[in-house]
Amino acid sequence: MSDTMTLMVLAGGLGSRYKGQKQVDPVGDNGECLMEYGLYDALNNGVNHVVFIINDQLSEEIKEHLRKPLDERGIKVDFVLQAMPNAVPEKYADLVPLRQKPWGTAHAVLMAKDVIHQPFIVMNADDYYGANTFELAHQLVKAGKINAENYGMVAFELEKTLSDNGTVSRGVCEVEDGKLKRVTEILKIIKKDNGEIVNEADQLEKVDLQPKTKVSMNFWILDHSIFPSLQEGFEEFLSTIENKEKQEYFIPLFIDNQIQKGKLNVWVEQSKEDWFGMTYPEDKAIVVEDLRQKTEAGKYNRPLWKK
Repeated sequence: MSDTMTLMVLAGGLGSRYKGQKQVDPVGDNGECLMEYGLYDALNNGVNHVVFIINDQLSEEIKEHLRKPLDERGIKVDFVLQAMPNAVPEKYADLVPLRQKPWGTAHAVLMAKDVIHQPFIVMNADDYYGANTFELAHQLVKAGKINAENYGMVAFELEKTLSDNGTVSRGVCEVEDGKLKRVTEILKIIKKDNGEIVNEADQLEKVDLQPKTKVSMNFWILDHSIFPSLQEGFEEFLSTIENKEKQEYFIPLFIDNQIQKGKLNVWVEQSKEDWFGMTYPEDKAIVVEDLRQKTEAGKYNRPLWKK
């Protein structure tokens, strides 16, 4: 039974709403980017290997900035490029030139199939999850609850995950007896002036959105045996794709499909943390202030990687 984990950081997306490389935008007093606070919390909770899924715009300078504190602490590091043709079978190769953006988060996870050999956390580079979220993940792994048939997810309350600056995408979760029964990706959630939370996307799925609704913020605890079924799911996605330029293969789409087929159980833990993230440029000021307050409260060092 393993009590160590790999952390996979999804840093390869191209943020159309943020208008820049939000994954590496400095938000700390000493130039730290948001994902570094996740790295800090992860290292305190059993992570001994970090895999960054990146795009080809990430400079060598930024890679070195991210690698340095991890190397100093003896953490194994891999940078893996989410290239458009990777994992695409030859018979679907004609789809690749049509793409305007990467294939999505589940495709990003596939990129790491050759470097991950133990249970692993998936997190977004542009989201803040907090120490308790990583603690809950580590507890699942230490308890032996993560294996080929059992994954984990740490959920947040919907009202704690909304942006004041526009719509957000969230995986809305149906949970029963601590297990995930269904997860539905809702693409344009916004809180109206009257406090009502609604989905503005033109979607067939009709989901009741309440403030305490549990949602996925793409914080998954997966087993390294996932990759064959993930590849199979990706090929199924390619065979039925409708919007060839933009449609994405999301992690929740794969997870929900496996649950409905009876192939997978997903434990759901509830984070005590307040989420914040960098969806829009206007979000940055809020992130900077929240991290400053947490640092002042002693949750993080100043500078973060102080020896």
